[in-house]
Amino acid sequence: MKITLIGAGSVVFAKTLLCDILQFPELTDCTIALMDIDPARLKIAEAIAKKIVSQLRLPTRIEATLDARRAIRDANYVICMIQVGGYEPGTVLDFEIPKKYGLRQTIGDTLGVGGVFRGLRTIPVINQLAEHIASVGAPGCMLLNYTNPMAMCCWAVDRSVGIPHVGLCHSVQSTSQRLAGYAGLPYEDVSYLVAGVNHMAFFLRFEFKGQDAYPLLFQKLEDKGLSEDRVRFEMMRRTGYFVTESSEHQSEYLPYFIHHGEKVVNEFGIPLDEYLRRCQGVMDSWQSTEKQLLGQGGNIEIPAQTHEYGSFIIHSRETGIPRVIYGNVPNRGMITNLPEGSCVEVPCLVDSSGLQPTHVGALPLQLAMLCQSNVSVQGLAVEAALTHKREHIYHAVMADPHTAATLTLDQIWKMCDELLAAHQTAGLLGEFSSVVPGTGRPYAGLGDRIIARASQGVDGLSISLTNPGKKPAKVKLTACLENWDGSLRKRIVVTCEAGAGKTSETRLPLPVPMDSSTGFRVALTGTGVLAIDLAVPPRRVISEMFELQLDGNPAVKGVIQGGGDRLKMELRVNDSDVRHGKLPWSGSCVEMFFAATGSSPSLQVILVPALGRRATRIVNADGQPVAGAVLKQKSGRTAYIIELSIPKKSLRLAPDAKTFLFDLYSYLNAHGEAHSGGRTSLSGRFEAHLSTAFYSLVDLNQS
Repeated sequence: MKITLIGAGSVVFAKTLLCDILQFPELTDCTIALMDIDPARLKIAEAIAKKIVSQLRLPTRIEATLDARRAIRDANYVICMIQVGGYEPGTVLDFEIPKKYGLRQTIGDTLGVGGVFRGLRTIPVINQLAEHIASVGAPGCMLLNYTNPMAMCCWAVDRSVGIPHVGLCHSVQSTSQRLAGYAGLPYEDVSYLVAGVNHMAFFLRFEFKGQDAYPLLFQKLEDKGLSEDRVRFEMMRRTGYFVTESSEHQSEYLPYFIHHGEKVVNEFGIPLDEYLRRCQGVMDSWQSTEKQLLGQGGNIEIPAQTHEYGSFIIHSRETGIPRVIYGNVPNRGMITNLPEGSCVEVPCLVDSSGLQPTHVGALPLQLAMLCQSNVSVQGLAVEAALTHKREHIYHAVMADPHTAATLTLDQIWKMCDELLAAHQTAGLLGEFSSVVPGTGRPYAGLGDRIIARASQGVDGLSISLTNPGKKPAKVKLTACLENWDGSLRKRIVVTCEAGAGKTSETRLPLPVPMDSSTGFRVALTGTGVLAIDLAVPPRRVISEMFELQLDGNPAVKGVIQGGGDRLKMELRVNDSDVRHGKLPWSGSCVEMFFAATGSSPSLQVILVPALGRRATRIVNADGQPVAGAVLKQKSGRTAYIIELSIPKKSLRLAPDAKTFLFDLYSYLNAHGEAHSGGRTSLSGRFEAHLSTAFYSLVDLNQS
């Protein structure tokens, strides 16, 4: 039998696992292969392993190599305990860059922005190990993974390679012992059932000799002197169940603690930046630790077997002695209200048949909700790592509850960009597909999509070509023109060009009569181009009254009257939240456009309703009052009504004008009782003011 330890330079943990394995007599006649990328650390690990074997007088063979594939060749078990990127630069980047944006973490190795970027740099490495196992490992070789982020790594291995594997953590064992201590119960008489996801699994049952022992834990909530596990006890108070992983972990998986400031942080004893301190402490004490590990006076300390599951899994598979361990495995119906295929932590039977996860069923809904908040982050991070789609990095961090409670979307995007650039500079991450800057959409198919748009120019048809790409573009377009009734059809083929990042305009004379009074259409097509047609419907004739809708609901009702040399109007605008912006048209308002004929220039005026001490006003595009206008406003809870009278000459109309061209836009902040605001227009378009072809014809002769 061959057992391989990948990341053996983590010598403290490697020694623990090695001593656990070699204290089973049935496992001693084996080869232990040690592998690490750090030659100095590997040399120490090899020396420690050989001392253990020698001191215990075992037949175990020790090998050491810097080559992972060589270490895995013919292995029956591969134990992974790597930390890609190490303390520096990896962990430091994970903490220090988010801290600049106001995002604080405690451990940052499982969830949140720290967990996501740790996963992004770890998944490619662990997947390569899995590929080595599949290609050169012994038949049935099992990966025992101790590397965080546990759920992300195991999920990625299952999706990409699918070898036998299990993720191992000690949180179930250690927390069960801790709960026995809190309850004042002998550990040997305690039993439990745990399920969920790694670091967010829950004690669904905690029993003493078959009796529910949770009442003893809830009694601790009344202990005013309780100073330990305050976050976990608080979550038990609120959800009814105790979670497996520590309070410092829990505080950064949830939006209820760190985000709410120093008072809450102090109340619950949350150690911010704790993992940085732990790592620094380990490095500071490494020299003395190394001497201790190598043994003083030639002897090395052989500790008792620990509760780590790794050695027990190997022993049960090799001997057939059955055991139950808690493992992180693909969800194949074990937890029915968590996504299929995600990584879940459940009881697993281990014997000579292998590892067999237990069906748990549905978690209590409140626990499934908390687990799902973790699973969403994990799934998006795995997707980003496997597909190299940059947009899913943002989405994963955006889904994290603590990050979402702390940062705006813009801050999340900028933080991820900075983290990604820093990781790539340090050689910890490769390239990801580009996105349109500041968005969650890939550049390909969006940022490089050429847009062709037909519009009516002053002297004919205008075709604009917008090229957001990085290379000049030349496209062949076909414009099919016809009158609204389908007569007078004409087809034109034209080649348009636009430079990189530029918009060009090509003008074409209309080859057949196209009259806005009767309406016409231009259908634009082109290969690989988003082509936008032009449709100019027959002019709408308004004799006196008109109505606009927004999202299918009444928005504006208007009446126009034109006796004498003044134009009189009454407008009812259904806006229940009248607010103004800095510019006249940037809040609640009504914009109106007037033109005497299709060839005359149009005039824009903006009607701004009263608010507070500010009176109703009507101004031109420069913000100057319209001469001679008389205004009167009535305001209600959900609408305002404005009556106005304006000299026709102030609108560039003849004093006796009975016909003119007209369009109206309305901006509403809140439309009725339950609808958000928006814009609506008489013409149905929001660029119509650029061409009087879209204006309605007001004919007061018919009033």
